Amino acid sequence: MRASPLSFSVHRGLPRWWLLALWLLLCACLLSLAPGAAAQSLTSLAGLGGSSSSSSSSDEERAIQAQREATATAEQEADALAQSLERLRSRVQTPAGTAPAPLSDQDLGQIQARWEERVPANASQEVLEKLLTDEREAIAALKAGIEKSAAEQANLVAQPGNGRSDLASLQQRVQETAAPVTAEPGESKALTQARQQRRSAEHRRATQELALRQEEQSTIETRQRQLDVQLQTQRRELLERTPRVAWLNQRIADRARQQLEQQVQQTQAAENETAEAPAAVRELAQQNSVLAAQILAHNDRLVRERQDLASDEYRQSQLASALRDTQARLRLGGSASVGQWLWKQRVALPTVNTIQSRRKATLRQLAELRLALFNASERRFSLNGTAAVGGNAGMTTRGSAQSTALWTKQAALIDQLQPLLLRRIAVLEQTDAALQSTLTSGNALRQVMDKELLWFPSHLPMGGAWLDEWRSVLRSSDGAGLEQGASASPWNTARALGASILRNLWIYAGIVAGVAVLLGLRRYALQKLQAIATQVDNFSQDHFGLTLLALGWSLLYALPWSFATAALGTLLQSAAAPVALEPLGQALEQLSAFVFVVTLLNVLFRPCGLAVAHFGWPRERVQVLRQMVLRATWLIVPIDLLGGLAFFSHDDTAISTWGRMCLLVLTLGLAWMAFRYLRQSLGKQRPGLRWSQVVSVAVMLVLAVTLVGIGLGYVYTATEVIQALLSSFVFLAAAEVLVSLLRRWLLLGERRLALNRLRAAALQRQAANAAAAADAAAGGGTAPTASNNATDEQSQMALVTVSTQAHRLLGLLQRVLVALSLVYAWSPVLPALLRFEGVVLWYTTNTEASGIARPAPVSLMDLLIGALILLMTFSLTRNLPGLVEVVFSSTRRVSSSDRYTMATLARYGITIAGTVSALSLLGLRWSQLQWMAAALTVGLGFGLQEIFANFVSGLILLVERPFRVGDVITINQHTGTVTRIRTRATTVLDFDNQEIVIPNKTFITGQVTNWTLSDDVTRLIIDVSVAHGSDPSEVQRMLLAIAAEHPKVLREPEANCWFMALEGQGQKFELRVYVGAVDDRLPVRNDLNRSINARLKAAGIAVAFPQMDIHVRDLPPAPAAPQQAQGT
Repeated sequence: MRASPLSFSVHRGLPRWWLLALWLLLCACLLSLAPGAAAQSLTSLAGLGGSSSSSSSSDEERAIQAQREATATAEQEADALAQSLERLRSRVQTPAGTAPAPLSDQDLGQIQARWEERVPANASQEVLEKLLTDEREAIAALKAGIEKSAAEQANLVAQPGNGRSDLASLQQRVQETAAPVTAEPGESKALTQARQQRRSAEHRRATQELALRQEEQSTIETRQRQLDVQLQTQRRELLERTPRVAWLNQRIADRARQQLEQQVQQTQAAENETAEAPAAVRELAQQNSVLAAQILAHNDRLVRERQDLASDEYRQSQLASALRDTQARLRLGGSASVGQWLWKQRVALPTVNTIQSRRKATLRQLAELRLALFNASERRFSLNGTAAVGGNAGMTTRGSAQSTALWTKQAALIDQLQPLLLRRIAVLEQTDAALQSTLTSGNALRQVMDKELLWFPSHLPMGGAWLDEWRSVLRSSDGAGLEQGASASPWNTARALGASILRNLWIYAGIVAGVAVLLGLRRYALQKLQAIATQVDNFSQDHFGLTLLALGWSLLYALPWSFATAALGTLLQSAAAPVALEPLGQALEQLSAFVFVVTLLNVLFRPCGLAVAHFGWPRERVQVLRQMVLRATWLIVPIDLLGGLAFFSHDDTAISTWGRMCLLVLTLGLAWMAFRYLRQSLGKQRPGLRWSQVVSVAVMLVLAVTLVGIGLGYVYTATEVIQALLSSFVFLAAAEVLVSLLRRWLLLGERRLALNRLRAAALQRQAANAAAAADAAAGGGTAPTASNNATDEQSQMALVTVSTQAHRLLGLLQRVLVALSLVYAWSPVLPALLRFEGVVLWYTTNTEASGIARPAPVSLMDLLIGALILLMTFSLTRNLPGLVEVVFSSTRRVSSSDRYTMATLARYGITIAGTVSALSLLGLRWSQLQWMAAALTVGLGFGLQEIFANFVSGLILLVERPFRVGDVITINQHTGTVTRIRTRATTVLDFDNQEIVIPNKTFITGQVTNWTLSDDVTRLIIDVSVAHGSDPSEVQRMLLAIAAEHPKVLREPEANCWFMALEGQGQKFELRVYVGAVDDRLPVRNDLNRSINARLKAAGIAVAFPQMDIHVRDLPPAPAAPQQAQGT
């Protein structure tokens, strides 16, 4: 791209009159080109000057308005800061008071007794309900106040460290805004005054903010004392009010149940009295009895729901407090105690599935209650209409006052049911809100755990305290308390399991019988795998269905032990099993998936398995993998069982002792397996470094760091890392098996396609040989054989293309599966990387819309994401041509040149977008880069004119496409096929098999002949000269017949033969034929010349020879030369 000389002259600072002279010269040229438009141009120039002045004035008005708006905003912020300062000073002047004394259980009992005495003994149900509502609202307000006070206290604790840095920046801002505004050259007085007013407002705002922050720093201790007193007062009041809710609930429940039980007895007695009454009366009494029972049941459920609501609200408050305390501890700085705190909160977190199931049940009950309330209202409305009708015909339909009393009683029961339903709906709505808040707080706390817990030790380091924990564990293994899950040691668990087997012998016997049946099927599955492997070895019997069948038998082979562990784990978690066996059940259920995977891998790696017999993996490699799987099974299964027993027990002592020991043994075992594999790989004396060796070294390093972390107390971190490693191996193995299945399917398809083509080629060769024999007998040529050979080559090339595209697609799919597998396996660890957002590397400056410059931090996370974007950009630009080829190769509407153009333009776009995105994350915004880019463009435009010209020309060639890859072109006496179009030059392969690199600028500025741009059909001219005396008509018929017989001469457009001239040498003819491809021009010319020569010779027509007339005449003798002077 060539830079503008005008921009360069401005950059170098040339005089302004030179620009005016250049402008006048340009105007003169335009006037000379268009003389008739001179007056109109002058008028337009005058109008342009007027519009320029009006535009500058409007811009100045907008600038002044923007400064005034910024001034008003700064004044408002300064006023708000001043009010906050006044409130803070008045708050600090208020005495803190004395903290209330702590309450003992006796004091709380006396306070509760005095409050109970104030409640009337004969208070009605409505009064008690009103008291309960008031107490609940007061408790909710107290909890909100405690949350607010605790949050303020946590902020005060963290404020001194943050306040010092804020004060320094504020003092600097006050000094910067105190300086007066300097008028810019050419700036109006009004704009300068507006800028000065804005600077004054900003100075006032900075001064007020500095005063507020200084007052906050100086009054931290006073406010802390006030908050301590306030918190203790609020918590004491909460302790006093909490027992009142339980007492009121019990009082309401007892009184309501007593009354409702009497009501049920009365309705049942009324129903008994109507035993001899008419059927309508008996039905009415029965409805009243059912309604009374429903009211009693609803009351009992209301009591239980209020109890559940109290426990849910308590859990929600505990989670909110834990979240607040966790965030406060993290703000104060990390330490080992913070990690242990986080681990305890992690263990105590309720499961999401439990809360979600509770919430779903609550919502379902709410829907049922709302429907029941609607039905009750409809029934009450219908009772009013029925009573009105019954008042006129009551003696005939219901029989006197007995039925009237029953109708009245039913109306009263419904009136009693409706408020009860409304209370239940209100309680369930509060329960749903509490559960929703619990889910929100739990998710927020879980996110904090996922982000922070991996970076802190969850337990004490291995030392003296760790040995003391081992002593306590060994002392607690005396077998006491088998039904308790407090001490979940392997010894207690084994005793409890034995007792459970004796109590539920038949259930365990059923599991054993199921496993025995599956083991029998497993032996049969192994026999079927061997038979299928024999069929696969036979080329004629092999098909993809055998591979799918072998996969099914392999899954059946892996089922027995996985079923045993899953069934036993489910049984031990049932309600009939002891509580001490629940951790063992959870560990077995988790272990069942791993047992299934390793058993499946074991059968896949057998000699008759999929890996060797179907996928064709090397036997040596498969044997090594099978040995590794067997070692991993014997290592991981017992350790995972013992470790799972410790971790699922939620016993911190068990996790720290033998749970940690299991992690140590597992880490050492995995590191030994990785080292053994690396040693075997290095012993094969293969050149170069393979990816498997790099992965083995990386795994060994990760396990070494994990081993050190376990000793230092990072037990939770080690658990997550080891689980991620094992999951990575499992998912990568699954991805490899899936890709191998697809590769085998494609291989069998290609084999079938090759067989079909070979058969078709054999039939075609037989037909061609028969035709060639017939032509030979008739004196024909060998053109059909050449055509057959060309057909065979095209067939082979098509087969190679299919195979290449299929394997390229498989490679792309394999890379995608590997990436997804690693991301999914390490997803529990990825949130911990968000902690890098707090690691600030440097600061950049961002200018807001108001013109204020704000510092913007660049964190370590930004650096990592920027590097990842650059890596992805490089990977995409490298693999994009293959992806485009795979996606669009199956459609005929997108040619190879179109695919090349799309891939090239997409590569440029991805490179630019990825680079700009990565640089923006590092703080280099486009607003900061555009001036540097403009300067570089100007400088490079003069220094590298030809390179930029070729680059832009390359873009034009890719967009306009005057020729494509594969086209035959002629430029500057060079003719050849276009093989590559790059940004700087285009490569052409000529007919001498020489690659000619031509700059792209040549194609834009020169003349290009494209032989195959829109149509590959070209005309071929054959010059023929015969001797004088030949019959022109016979020669033309002969030439046209020769052209018609050639298979590569097109029938449309048809060939022509013209008698061009009578020359001295003979008669000149031109045979004009058309061929369908440029590559056919030379072969067709060769074949036609040979045929013409043979036909002319057979017809006795002589070819014209060159003739020359020579005239000879005698010349007179030359005059004698003059004699030279004597004596010379």
